[in-house]
Amino acid sequence: MPDDGSGVDESLVAAARERLRAGAAPSAVCGKLAARTPRWSEAAVAVGVARGTAEAELRERLAGYEQAQDEFHPGEEEDYGHLLEMCGVFDVPERLDEREEEIAGHLRAAWDAMGGLGSGYAISLSRRFVKGELSSAFRMLARFGPRQDRGRPAEFWAAMVAAGELLDSADGDERETVARVLAESRRHLAEATR
Repeated sequence: MPDDGSGVDESLVAAARERLRAGAAPSAVCGKLAARTPRWSEAAVAVGVARGTAEAELRERLAGYEQAQDEFHPGEEEDYGHLLEMCGVFDVPERLDEREEEIAGHLRAAWDAMGGLGSGYAISLSRRFVKGELSSAFRMLARFGPRQDRGRPAEFWAAMVAAGELLDSADGDERETVARVLAESRRHLAEATR
């Protein structure tokens, strides 16, 4: 690794690829590699790169976890890896087609109009976007709905209806569930715009 701390350690990436191919979980691989380096975040970057995520994106994801290593002690490297895995650091981004990008845009607009979401739920929702699980994100947003005190219900439900209409025509296995949530979203939109 370069002295300035930039760039990924190729030996760590090679070791990560080998362990991942053998079926090890990303958190376990991160733990094993973290035991080999004083900067545990480098182990996390190596695991992510080995899974196919760009180094720059990984470093951006890790920016919020810079102090995480300070919370763990030697021997707890795998716990560090579990934390990062739970937060989606190792998620491989799904490439979305044009229709999926449009759906994701409507869902993000709904999220913005919610008026807030608890941090654990926000992480879970973010992970669904990264992994391209749009039907799941649609259902999750509908389950929570806009916040009573600071949400924008008409905007929220309009965005949900727009997303649901695009999802409804294409999601084979989840078509019935999506159709039900779409019908509920239309009802809520009608109520919000009276």
